[in-house]
Amino acid sequence: MNGGVRVLAVDDNSDALFALEALLRDAGFDVVGAGSGAETLKKVQETHPDVILLDVQMPAPDGFEVTKILKQDERYRYIPIILLTGKDASDDIVHGLSLGANDYVTKPFSADELLARIRAAMRTKELYAELQRVTDEAGELRREKNQDKTLQHIIGSSDAMKAVFRMIEKIKDSSASVLITGESGTGKELVAHALHTTSARKEKPFVAQNVSALQDTLLESELFGHVRGAFTGAVKDKLGLFAIADGGTLFLDELGEMSPSMQAKLLRVLQDGTFVPVGDTRPKKVDVRVIGATHRKLGEMISRGEFREDLYYRLSVIELELPPLRERTEDIPLLVDSFLLAYEKRTGFSKKAVNKEVMQILQRYRWPGNVRQLQNEVERMMLLSGDEPFVLAESLSPAVRGAPLMQSTTDTSGEVSVGNLKSAIEQLERRMIQAAMKLYKNNKSEVAKVLGISRSGLILKVQTYFPDESNES
Repeated sequence: MNGGVRVLAVDDNSDALFALEALLRDAGFDVVGAGSGAETLKKVQETHPDVILLDVQMPAPDGFEVTKILKQDERYRYIPIILLTGKDASDDIVHGLSLGANDYVTKPFSADELLARIRAAMRTKELYAELQRVTDEAGELRREKNQDKTLQHIIGSSDAMKAVFRMIEKIKDSSASVLITGESGTGKELVAHALHTTSARKEKPFVAQNVSALQDTLLESELFGHVRGAFTGAVKDKLGLFAIADGGTLFLDELGEMSPSMQAKLLRVLQDGTFVPVGDTRPKKVDVRVIGATHRKLGEMISRGEFREDLYYRLSVIELELPPLRERTEDIPLLVDSFLLAYEKRTGFSKKAVNKEVMQILQRYRWPGNVRQLQNEVERMMLLSGDEPFVLAESLSPAVRGAPLMQSTTDTSGEVSVGNLKSAIEQLERRMIQAAMKLYKNNKSEVAKVLGISRSGLILKVQTYFPDESNES
């Protein structure tokens, strides 16, 4: 019943080893013997046993030292080790288990007890094997995910994007903090992930957190962790994202929304790499590269006292600004093809062609929601075109299909009109909102989605531009 299970039996007493080998063979095990610590290490390398029965009291290296060596070696650490110790040697037992041994048997032992311990060790080995399999699969999935977000998967051939690519190549292996700026939807997290997966930290974790999604108390616990009893509901210790990302990269999105108190706590980590979990008094030290991102103008926030100047300088050791889509319209055909292909793979739909008319409409729209909005528009086009082999102009969103927006500040000759820039922008915003509200019958959620702004931001603009019509619907 134990056929195929290889047991390495180790004892420097030749008579004791002979008896142990005979017992194991009678039980049906494949037995390998060793009479010293040095021979044990050699036999492990040669035979790769399933279980090791290891005598503690031997000339150097003794059983403790052999256990320590094997458990520190990635090739052998998952081989269960059962220590054979002197009776009542409690200190030996505690020391051996602390070094990584899986079990112990005190001498003299009965055959039944020893065989039961070996069978228990084999069950442990099966769990080790399953753990190793899951770990390998998780690593493979992580590598595949990372490959999908490397530099080559950031779409663009415009001069603006080539400048971004050059900057990523220059800074990828630095440990300095990076601040990625740009409008919402320009791909800041994708660039952050590319910085990580092309860097020397790529085998370590990449952890992302949108800081605007959590209140201060929750955000502090999420970033720094907490100890049991730190607050109501803290029933056990929790690792924070800084600890989880140790050795790797932590991406903090929407930093402009962070409160002053959290800004101070983040500054401390950036200054010396230490933080204190909520409810603890002991500082923890980590090696984490922080990449921050925001669509807010931090310089203006600093002048208003809303963002710490010292934190800004810590974050923006390297600043990388992503261009909005309207400033790289030559990339739109590449992006559309990429989104069509991704949609085809995800849904099984056959790929549709985008004709010249539709592409021209897409390229003259301003895309306030940037690449993210374009991706949503492509999916809409695919769905509404039905069985047609081509994407139809009729399947575009009304705001996109109308698309007079790129030309709204030009005169009939096509030349740019001269005037007050702030006033022109306000007029453009007013007309866009008015047109979208009409098309979507004052549904503010839909209008905000189409315009690429938050619903609260839309309500504020409606109250500003249309004070007599600003009641919520």
